[in-house]
This record gives sequence, C-alpha cells and structure tokens, in this order.
Amino acid sequence: MLIITEKPSVAKDFAKALACSFSASDQAYKSRDGEITIVHCVGHLFNLQQPDFYDERFKHWNQLPIIPQQFAYDVNPQTKDVAKNVIQHIKNHKNDEILIATDADREGEIIARECLLASRISDYSKIKRFWVSQALTPEVILEGIKNAKPSYQYDDIAEQGFARQKADWLVGMNFTRFMTNMSGVLLTAGRVQTAILSAINNRCESIENFKSEKYYEHYGNFSDNNGNECISVFLDENENTSFPNPLEKLNYLSGKRASLISNKTEEKKINPPQLYNLNDLQKEAFRLYGFSAEITLQIVQKLYEEYKCVSYPRTPSKVMGEDNLQLCIKTAIKLSTKYIEYLGIFSKGDYSSSNKRVFDDSKLEAHHAIIPLEPLPYNTTIEEQSIYFLILERFFLAFGPAHLYEKQTVFLDVNGSRFRIIGRKIIDNGWKTFVTINTPEEKENILDSQVLSEIDWNNLNLNTITTVPKYTKAPKYFNEASILAFMENPKSIETEGKLVGLGTAATRHTFIPKLLKSKYIEFNKKDIVITELGKAFLEVLTKSPAKLLADISQTTKWEEQLKENPELFLENIKEYIRNSVSTPMNLKSDFAKFQTKQNYNKKRRA
Repeated sequence: MLIITEKPSVAKDFAKALACSFSASDQAYKSRDGEITIVHCVGHLFNLQQPDFYDERFKHWNQLPIIPQQFAYDVNPQTKDVAKNVIQHIKNHKNDEILIATDADREGEIIARECLLASRISDYSKIKRFWVSQALTPEVILEGIKNAKPSYQYDDIAEQGFARQKADWLVGMNFTRFMTNMSGVLLTAGRVQTAILSAINNRCESIENFKSEKYYEHYGNFSDNNGNECISVFLDENENTSFPNPLEKLNYLSGKRASLISNKTEEKKINPPQLYNLNDLQKEAFRLYGFSAEITLQIVQKLYEEYKCVSYPRTPSKVMGEDNLQLCIKTAIKLSTKYIEYLGIFSKGDYSSSNKRVFDDSKLEAHHAIIPLEPLPYNTTIEEQSIYFLILERFFLAFGPAHLYEKQTVFLDVNGSRFRIIGRKIIDNGWKTFVTINTPEEKENILDSQVLSEIDWNNLNLNTITTVPKYTKAPKYFNEASILAFMENPKSIETEGKLVGLGTAATRHTFIPKLLKSKYIEFNKKDIVITELGKAFLEVLTKSPAKLLADISQTTKWEEQLKENPELFLENIKEYIRNSVSTPMNLKSDFAKFQTKQNYNKKRRA
C-alpha cells in the first residue's frame, strides 16, 4: 500500500503509527516487510502552466482572452525533487492500493489528485481516501485507515477544487493583463480579493462621506412612596426614543404622578456560545489578543499537527456530528480532570445527542468544530496557551446550561406622555457563571439591568427629566476581525440580506495579505484603509466591461454556483471573461489623476 501525505510531519506521524522507518534510498518511509510505503508532498507540487505554454502569442499582454481548451500542469521548480519522488512511487504502486492522506479539505484533495494526474493514473478503483478531523495520534491514524472510503466519494470536492483553481487562474491572468493594458500601470486582479477590496472601499467611502447629526434622548427618573427608584426612556408618538430636537415641554412633567399602562414579565434565555470554527476563533483571538488571522491559524495548526491537542482547525462548522457524542464525553471527562476549574460546568453540561446546538448533522460540513482533544504540553508559548484555552473554555461552555432571566417591560403615562421602563432579574446565571476569558456580552441597553420587583407601580411620581444630547456615529473601519466576519456573512450595497460567504474558512486569511502586497490597502493602526492605488484600480475597473469583478453579490453567486455545479461555474467564468476583455479600452488618463493625487499626498506626508 502506498500512502500519500501533504507534508513531511504527517508522513512521520503515519510512519510512527504503522511502525515504518525512513529509507534514504527510496526517500520514503517503509514497513519492515515492504508492504507499506509512505511518501509526502510539500503542499502543491504542480502549478498550472503559464499562458505562452498554450500559445506563443500569449507572451504579449495585449492578446486576450486567455482561455485554454485544456489545462496543463508544470512541476513547481522549488519542489521538483519531491515531485519526482512522489510520481515515481505512484507509478511503482499503480497496481496496488493507494491511500490519499493529504489534508482533509478541498485543497488537500487536489494536491493529491494533481500527483495522480502527473503519474497518469487512470484507474481509481484501488484508491481510497483517509479523512479525519481528530489530531493524528497513532490510534486515530489506524482507525482512519480502517475506515477509509473509496476516492470516488470525494469526487465532488475534487471537482470544486479544480474548478476554483482554474477559475482563479483565468481571472488572474486575464484581468491583470486587461487592467494593466487599460491603465498603463501593473494592476493585479483576483476573483474573490477584488470583491473584498470593493467592500473595504465602500466602508471607507461611507466613513469619509459621513456627516454626524445631533440628536437627543430623554430619561425620566421615577420614585414610589417607599423611596424605590427606576429610570425610564421617553417615547414619542412613533415609539422612537431618539429625536432630532430637544423636547423642552417635557420639563413641566417633573413632579407629576404616573399611571400604569402595562406591566409585562417574560422569561428569557441566552444560550451558551457555540463551538469555534476557524473564522470565529480568528475573530476572537484578534479581539482579545490582537493576533492576525494568519498568526492564529499558524498557532492552531501547530496545536493540531505538532502537539495533537486540538482537532482539525480549517473548518467552517460550529457543530459536531451526531456520531461524535462519545468523543465529546470522553474528552470532557479527561480535560475536566486535568483542568479542575471546569469541573463545575462539566457537571452541569448537556452531553446528549438531543443537544442540537452542539450535535447537528444538518449543519455539519466536511469537518466538525474545533475542540480540544488532549491537555496542552508544558513547553508552550504564551500565544499557544492563549489560543488553546480559548478553545478549551468554549468547548465546556458550549455544553453548559442557558443563562435564564426575567425581562420586565413597563409602560407609564404622565399627562399624555409615554415612558418605557425595562429591567431584568436573573433566575439562573447558567454558563455565564463559568466564564473566565472575556466573552462579548449581548448588546443591551444599560437600563435593562435594573431590578424592578420592589417598585409600587400604583404610587409612582416623575421626579426629573434629563435630556442627553448625542451624535450619530460613522461606521467603523474594517479590522482583521470584522473583515473576516464580512467574508463569512457578506452584504452588498445592492443586497441587504445575507449572501453566500466569500472564500472558505481555509482561505479567508490569505486575502488581506494579498491586497497588502498589491498595495491596494494598508493598515492605520488596526484599521484597514484603501490606498490611492486601490481606489484607482476600482475606478478603472468599474468603468470597464469587467466591473462585475467588484460586485460583491456577483462574487457570492459564483461561490454558491461553485458548490452546486462546478462545471457550470467554470463555464460562466469563461463567458464572463470573453465578454469583458475582448474590447480594448484606454483609461490611462483616468488613472493619471489618481497617480497625481497619490504623489501629492506623499509630498504632504513628507
């Protein structure tokens, strides 16, 4: 049997589990009886060929569109020795069982299949797929090999991966050249990153064009005959609490008696936070520790690969599979014994298949949520500890009981003016009792926390009216956390509702570095702002037939189509390219004004 892994460290894990040793002559791990061979890749060993491979004319950038009839691959020069070794082993085992054990995601699937294509393997009947979410301990590896499935069951993932790869190549090659030809300046373009740049630009423009407006809120202080007090909010005839102008007439109400309109009490609950997916972990790590998305991924990847103390990190899921119940119970017992501060919440947790906030196959994607699996080793950095304990605490909290409270809403009338009073009384603090790491609270008005149970509503007087001037606030700039949230749940100017996410959990962290490298954006402390070059790029783009590339809703439609019908997705991308780049345009004069502005700003800063 030949086993193909994505990286050397994973090959080493498999070798340990299967009692294989490294053979220098074969550049592979081998079992003593020679029945098992383990080779590794180092990520992608192959790249799609450059345009001039398909036609010499494509050496010239004005030759568009570039749409090969059939795509071809070339060995990555940096990994040619590894590629040669992997191909040779595949050829040697073409009649034997082959186990694909690259990373269990879309990218890992095409890494392996590129190798199979390069080896001219046509018969996939003996090829199986190793696919697990747990850290690769010997026990997990042996169980995963035992449960390996026929490779054809992952054909859909492979088709999506290859379609995405080819589409991104087509968009990058065609529109980089098209934009450069139009502007006279090298401008790079990408299918997803350009939509993200457009969102950043929209946010920056909203902030730049924002004009703050003054408004007022009016608070009434009430007391009863027993000295109990409460704070209320004045409501206008449209039930608004905020007004453009102060209502001076309210002052005369001071000292007046109130009459009760209604008094409603209802039980409310706040469920515990769900388990982390990669995006949520990256957002929380940025909020709490200032870690970039890339740094967080590197850390959690190390926790998974090297320390084997957390599950597979590149996951979009916030739930576990229903067959993961016993795994979670065993893990909770083991880790609560080690970390006794979690014994309390463990004893109150709902570890049953009926807990759909945790166990839900209908919301499960290729991998389950990120969970801890083993205690953290002692020889770890502060940064590694920070990420691990985020995952650990979230794991226990997710099973915890709901936070229960009574919400009381009271409406009062004072000489025809209406006031609303809101309060709460905690019934059971639930999971919130056990929070040790700062977790964002639900957004609630500060008045909501007042306790109203002692108020005599039949003997209530309005003591004073306080008018508070306020100002409307501009939207906030994107940061690394909020841009990840946007990618996961994007909105466009044209579309208010939720759209299909941009990119995947495994790729979203890559787009900001790409935009930084192209100098389309920059950081102002933690804020992401568009540069003059980025503005110029979008200005030129939106004047061209290729303007849909900056349309967020269109990009999300492509993402949805990629999942549903990869072949149709790729054909639509090709058609879009043909329609967009076939008409030459000269927008160099439009671009020049931005260059002038950019040079002016540079001189000012100097």
